[in-house]
Amino acid sequence: MAAPKLGFFEKIANLSGALYRHQAAQFPRRLQILKAVGKHELAPPRQADWPAIKADWAKVQNFIQAGGYKKLTVKEGLVYTAVTLEIAFWFFVGEMIGRRYVYGYLVPADFVSSSTKKAVKEQERLAALEN
Repeated sequence: MAAPKLGFFEKIANLSGALYRHQAAQFPRRLQILKAVGKHELAPPRQADWPAIKADWAKVQNFIQAGGYKKLTVKEGLVYTAVTLEIAFWFFVGEMIGRRYVYGYLVPADFVSSSTKKAVKEQERLAALEN
């Protein structure tokens, strides 16, 4: 007897179950790798790392000033562009995380800056002197 034809949602359910079983088996190993990489890559630079960082920055400056970017292949240019964009995007993501909001800083509706308060007091004082 032939197996019954599975519907779309049954196929999706079977596929997600197979993916889940595979990923569940791989999860402990991948979590261990993620922790090791995160511990190494996300740590702030040590004092011993600064001379190498300064030397690398000097190489980048010399590369730009000497016009070395004109001699890059298209593939190298795309790779460097992708890395630069990744750094910029991580900066903006970090900003969003830091301010805990996507679009900007949350400012209360009744907020008045101290400089505005001083200006208003000065105007009120001048108005009182005129009367």
